[in-house]
Amino acid sequence: MSRPEQGVVVLAGEDRNDREFLRLLLNDICPESVGRVAEIKDAVRLRAANQQLASRVKALHKLAKGVAARKRAPLACLIVCEDYDAVECTAARHAQQRVQAELTRQIGGSHYLLATAELEAWLLLYPDVLDGYQTGWRVPKQRRRIDTGMIHDPKQVLKSEVSSPKRRYRESDAIEILRRVLGTGQLHNPTGRNTSWHHLHTELTNCLHHA
Repeated sequence: MSRPEQGVVVLAGEDRNDREFLRLLLNDICPESVGRVAEIKDAVRLRAANQQLASRVKALHKLAKGVAARKRAPLACLIVCEDYDAVECTAARHAQQRVQAELTRQIGGSHYLLATAELEAWLLLYPDVLDGYQTGWRVPKQRRRIDTGMIHDPKQVLKSEVSSPKRRYRESDAIEILRRVLGTGQLHNPTGRNTSWHHLHTELTNCLHHA
């Protein structure tokens, strides 16, 4: 049962798969969020905004408040997730901090997550789950115990190096792979590292700390 008096956590991202991925993570990392999550269904693009960043955040805030209002509850927290589409670097952290600063200025309770290079890099932190997800899937040795944020095209790695010709990786697989990570209790024990993954854990753990 939802608890609207405690406020709604609103998720925003690039597409439906990303939002569902984020919802699963949030509910596991922050159990207080269960029954309190809603989504903005429009694709959100903040990273590439320059002069338009303030106006985009303003529009996003309006959407988030509208989603919460339809739940007859206040907005407790807004979580936005985007792909950086490049490897981990100082510029990625600067981009994350720039958007976060504007979100904080206008909204307050907000968290901006920037995946390096993209969401699939996070999946590669769990090779034991990927192995055998489908017949013939196997994470090669050179892709294990590494910084997955330094992989230029993790989606292509999953398609051409991990999955098999009989069953290639599809973006929709990310949800079920994450479910298996959660189901096996491996979430907090990744094999390898990724700065954006660590940041995500910190932000989701604290998302309702002041809500």
